[in-house]
Amino acid sequence: MSKIRDAMNRARTGANGPETEASAVVGGPEAVPAPEPDPASQVAPPAQERGPGGLVPAMSADTLQYLESIGKQVEVALGPTERRALVFTAPVPEEGVSSVVSQFAQMLSLRGEKVLLIDGNPRHPSVQATFDVPGSPGLAEHMTGKADQVDIIRKTEFANLSVVAMGSCADRMQAEAVTEGLGQFVESVAAEYDYVLVDVDHVGSPFFSTALVGSADGLVLVIRSGQTNRAVANRACETVRQVGGRILGVVLNRREFPIPDFIYRRL
Repeated sequence: MSKIRDAMNRARTGANGPETEASAVVGGPEAVPAPEPDPASQVAPPAQERGPGGLVPAMSADTLQYLESIGKQVEVALGPTERRALVFTAPVPEEGVSSVVSQFAQMLSLRGEKVLLIDGNPRHPSVQATFDVPGSPGLAEHMTGKADQVDIIRKTEFANLSVVAMGSCADRMQAEAVTEGLGQFVESVAAEYDYVLVDVDHVGSPFFSTALVGSADGLVLVIRSGQTNRAVANRACETVRQVGGRILGVVLNRREFPIPDFIYRRL
């Protein structure tokens, strides 16, 4: 029976942890090598219920525990530093970046960190809906001088967590200008927070902020399991490195496991 249990555990977890419908893996898997040595893998089960702020789902104890483990790994990768400005992005669209960074921000705030989450994706802004805050004025209005910084940083229903919405971009030219100015904006607010997290468009998008990536303290790449192949993920990693970005690790989102959990409860 022990041999069967061991075999099933290997099938269930692979290299990345226990069964879950949606999981997060921080570290450099073989398909997407990351520069940090010996990254530990963790998974985060999906949250099932809606939380107090907008569309942010309430986190189960297991989800919170795994996200805390991811946070510790990020801290180890960054080393001693007074500033933690992190970029979250993906190789292609629809990998779930906004969901991952929103829950990561929530976890950090729950453990007492002062966090600012910035929506840096003019094509698919999500912060205003996720946290139920006004979408305008936002980053776009601030960049054009129509709003002060203090007017676009909004508190959420989560203690210690504030957000900046994208705002309204009049055209593509303004959207590109906003993304080009993201790095400077982050520099202007970073000293006031323990963590500044920026949700940006996918690598290769015309709205992917290379200036921000090059100046940030690190980048987390979100990959949807079963959707993004190795070659695409590796090209994204190479692009990030070429612009001076530092890849801290990879989050494997929506990973599915073939063996139901009830089987393990019977062993």
